Amino acid sequence: MNPYTNLTEALEGLICQGYNISFIAKKNFINARNHNCKINYNEIVVNYAYHFWDPDPKLDAILYGFYSKKHCIKGLIIISCSMLLEIDSQEIEKQER
Repeated sequence: MNPYTNLTEALEGLICQGYNISFIAKKNFINARNHNCKINYNEIVVNYAYHFWDPDPKLDAILYGFYSKKHCIKGLIIISCSMLLEIDSQEIEKQER
């Protein structure tokens, strides 16, 4: 169940819980936006996954809050549904606990 009504509210909630590093999803890994950090999908555990639907399908998004024990990082990934064709989102979803 998604306790948030919109993406902004969910981001604020996860940031308050320490998920404060933003990542970009690539085909085989995730890359930190403002840090020099590249993490393979098998190095994360997805703690939260929230899907937000929008009347404009281009604005549909999934927000993931994850933890990497190897890198001691709590991070965030936002994937628009249009990006799902470019990356293998199943790699992220396999990491959900």
